Amino acid sequence: MAGGARGLYEVLVTEALAARLGEVDLEPRREPLRSAEAPDRIALHLGILIRRAIASLPDNERAAAGVELARQLIAAIQGAIDDVDLGPDSPVVPATVLRALLARRPDGSAEPIAEPLIPLLDTALLTNAPGEPNLSSQLVAEIRSADRIDLVIAFVRWSGIKHMTAALAEHAAAGRPLRLLTTTYTGSTEGRALDALRELGASIRVSYEPPRVLRRLVWLSQAALT
Repeated sequence: MAGGARGLYEVLVTEALAARLGEVDLEPRREPLRSAEAPDRIALHLGILIRRAIASLPDNERAAAGVELARQLIAAIQGAIDDVDLGPDSPVVPATVLRALLARRPDGSAEPIAEPLIPLLDTALLTNAPGEPNLSSQLVAEIRSADRIDLVIAFVRWSGIKHMTAALAEHAAAGRPLRLLTTTYTGSTEGRALDALRELGASIRVSYEPPRVLRRLVWLSQAALT
């Protein structure tokens, strides 16, 4: 509640927040934390605190100190809740991250899988702006490591998929599912693009109905002019 501004909130009340609530010239509305929401809300709060604590450490200490902190927290949780066995979930020392599980080639070497430029745990909005990862290249990199692909696209054009067909072909040839849901919105979907995806083995569904929201907006605009 930065600044204590009027509005709606969904924040776990801490001791510091409780003190601030007594100082603002507003009427706070507080409710008991619901049992169904307790795991997510408390975990979110703890995650923020842990992130802040580890980020405050020098760069060369974060991995080791962070893992030790995690191990201590897990031990404390285990001591407080006997019904859940969290011991096997303690991070190993030294701090290590699994990056891939690679299949073996006939010659015994490990298969290569290209890693996306954006880490798997990160969320990003790609706009093809200068200095950002190219959308097409990023999608191809994601295809290489995908177990399945479900595409939901307003319209499909050959110019948009031609750079991905080789990666999609490898994906489908490996027996991994490839599904597409698209529409005929604005008449932009091209049969050539759908045929190419179908030849690769994609399961395709096309909606030929104009979106109801669009029809409603068109009707409202026409009504406003009459």
